[in-house]
Amino acid sequence: MKDRRKLERFNLKLRGEITAETADQMKRVFRLRTRDISSGGAFFYGMDPLPEGTPVQINLILSIDKLKKLMGAQARVEISGIVKRSEPSGMAICFHKDYQMTSIKGRRSPQSDKTAGTFKSSREYRR
Repeated sequence: MKDRRKLERFNLKLRGEITAETADQMKRVFRLRTRDISSGGAFFYGMDPLPEGTPVQINLILSIDKLKKLMGAQARVEISGIVKRSEPSGMAICFHKDYQMTSIKGRRSPQSDKTAGTFKSSREYRR
């Protein structure tokens, strides 16, 4: 099967918290890990995946050395998205273009202060 992805994927195991509203108006929170991630989306492992088309809010925890120097101990990336594919082992979520990055300590990175706390996904800048 040919891979149709246009964005490079990275095999990163990131901790994430996914919040979604179910059909019965209840909020569900999942604490999952990514299998892989790109600037356009990620696959999250999980035993009880959400149905395709479900809107979600995602908080990813980043502990990458370069981010530690920039932001402190860890960074949280807040992203909204939609479930694009569900399978028994988890779900693929497509990210919306805007996201926000803050340090876990509660202070914003110097970069986010310059942009009013909102970054644009790198896929907007690809040509």
